[in-house]
Amino acid sequence: MMRTDIEPEGIPTETPLAAIKIENVEDYERATIRVADLSGHVEDSAEERELEALVDAIMEWDKSHDDATAWR
Repeated sequence: MMRTDIEPEGIPTETPLAAIKIENVEDYERATIRVADLSGHVEDSAEERELEALVDAIMEWDKSHDDATAWR
């Protein structure tokens, strides 16, 4: 479960977007699907803020799960 369960209509409005954390592969997959759903939304909209928060969470997950970083 993602810490901010993504509903089909988006992240609940009471959830701070900075609280989005991807905790497992299923969360990651759901987040990437939601990012695709949100692409092309109006600038400065709630959807755009959600999109930015999800992309940040995905990037954090990628950094900590990137096999290339194990090569030192």
